[in-house]
Parts: sequence; structure tokens; C-alpha cells
Amino acid sequence: MSEDDSKYPDRRGDNRRTALKSGRIVHPKGSIECKIRNISEGGARLDLGTPQLLPHTFELHIPGMPVKHCSLRWAKDNLVGVAFVSDPQ
Repeated sequence: MSEDDSKYPDRRGDNRRTALKSGRIVHPKGSIECKIRNISEGGARLDLGTPQLLPHTFELHIPGMPVKHCSLRWAKDNLVGVAFVSDPQ
């Protein structure tokens, strides 16, 4: 961490674990394959491979895990950040 990094505290409350798992984003208009780059109790960073338009809410299917209901938080190029929500809207 550089000296400048200390000016910007991490606002995420959960510890993130690096992950290199495959997943699938599922929404009413279709599905998109993705890679999970990191994951925590509250959310994840996903790599879509190429920039994609996503709805604000969708399901994330990860083999061996329960389906996660997600809310899109940010997107930059082919990466997106999602928050896991308990009550899908």
C-alpha cells in the first residue's frame, strides 16, 4: 500500500478472497459467462471478458454455491462490481 492509498480508506466492510471461478450471470433477457475475480460475504468482482451491458439486478450462478441475487454497483470495461442482496427486486 502506498502512502497515497491511506487517504482512501476501503469502504467495503467484508474481507475479499481472490477467486478464479467460473460463473454465469442470469437475467430475463439471457445469460453471460463470467469469471469471479474476488468474492466476499457482501459482493464480488466479475470479469466478463468483453464489455457488456447488464441490468441493475440479476442472479449469479457459481457451481457448488447457492444462487446469489446481485445488484450492479460499478462497471469499468470488462469488469463489474456487484453487491449480494438478500431480497431480489
